[in-house]
Amino acid sequence: MSKSDLTKTDISRLIEQLGTDKVKIFPGKGSEYGSASDWVVFAESEQEAVKVIRWAGESQVSILPEGQGALAGYGNPVCKEAVTLSLAKLNQVTEHSVGDLTVTVQAGTLLSHLQAVLKEKGQMLPLDPGWPEIRTAGGIVAAALTGPKRLKYGTPRDWVIGLRVILADGQVIRTGGKVVKNVAGYDMNKLFVGSFGTLGVITECTFKLRPLPPEETVIILEHSDVNALLRLSRRILDSSLEPSAIEIVNSSVLSTLLPGDHATFGLMIGFEDETKAVDKEQDQVVKWAKEEGIRVRETLRNDWAAALWQFFGELMPHAKGSESSAAKIAVKISTLPDQAAAAVQMIHYLAEELGIDAMIHGGTGTGITLAVLQPKQDQWAIAKELIQKVRQRIEEQLGYVVILHAPSFFKELIPVWGKTPAGLFLMRKIKAQLDPEGRFNPGRWVGGI
Repeated sequence: MSKSDLTKTDISRLIEQLGTDKVKIFPGKGSEYGSASDWVVFAESEQEAVKVIRWAGESQVSILPEGQGALAGYGNPVCKEAVTLSLAKLNQVTEHSVGDLTVTVQAGTLLSHLQAVLKEKGQMLPLDPGWPEIRTAGGIVAAALTGPKRLKYGTPRDWVIGLRVILADGQVIRTGGKVVKNVAGYDMNKLFVGSFGTLGVITECTFKLRPLPPEETVIILEHSDVNALLRLSRRILDSSLEPSAIEIVNSSVLSTLLPGDHATFGLMIGFEDETKAVDKEQDQVVKWAKEEGIRVRETLRNDWAAALWQFFGELMPHAKGSESSAAKIAVKISTLPDQAAAAVQMIHYLAEELGIDAMIHGGTGTGITLAVLQPKQDQWAIAKELIQKVRQRIEEQLGYVVILHAPSFFKELIPVWGKTPAGLFLMRKIKAQLDPEGRFNPGRWVGGI
């Protein structure tokens, strides 16, 4: 079906059902990141979202689920004609059980709004992807987004206890429940967390919560030898200390976060706990750093520490960012935790050799390394070469290199997802069972799912 056919025939039926104020066209909306959709449908209820999905089935049109659109640069370009189904107006906190430490929110609820509501009761959702003011609950779950505090708190899979999901035939299902203890059996939540909107449209999320920690600190250390920082990191991880985050960073990250000259590499260590515990942990890290000959550049507490982590999260580009954000490439490298420091070092020196600006950081306790490349107009081929070299070395070590964010023309130069995961055949079977016609986000996910 061509875009003009869609415009002239089926869209009019959808407008009759929902009204002109909820069905809008934005010419060229998705071209920058490879979306096939200029049409956006703004559902204001789950029932309206069901109508859109049933209409899509009747009209043989694909659906691109979306919250605020920050993830438009993720994944492969969509391979079929589609409409964007925006859940941005489903943005209410519907139930907060303070005593049970659970909360239920609509999928379009912003993380920043949710955290503000929870803070009033001394609670938090312990997930920290960057840009909370444009991250929605549904988007965080669908893309399994995390931040540096993944080390202490884990991933969305660890905090989701229930979902409401619309399947391709318009059926609404509930997975899990609204209490922490549910009936034993297969955890259907895990099927949809990280499925990238390819199996169904999430309309509601129920999360477990934690009390807000009374004290927070972040310690920033520097050294020209990444191995010295790695030794300190291992010492902390092997001890009784409980860091919330440990990130090896390169000098570009340090220069962005703090003014002045910096060593080639740095280590950012966070703690969150009771005041006495945080004081003890900070003092111990400073002592060990001095023993290793590592410079303590800065220690920040509470609001200052939180502000630094927020700024740190904003290093990642997104699809709603400025023109400079659109020209960036974000790469995620997954390795064994002990290999993260080597990955940061490798990418730093490769980028330096090739003359490309790169901000790189890696979790020494998680094995997740992120690199943000900002090639100049004549450096896209060089950026491709850099990623290919990194991918070859990482995949030799059985790791993965995925392009999280890039303009659509760059995705035509190099595969987004890298090597095929071992479980792809099983993913295809699940996709065929839940979305047999490939209605949701066609071709966008790994293996063209």
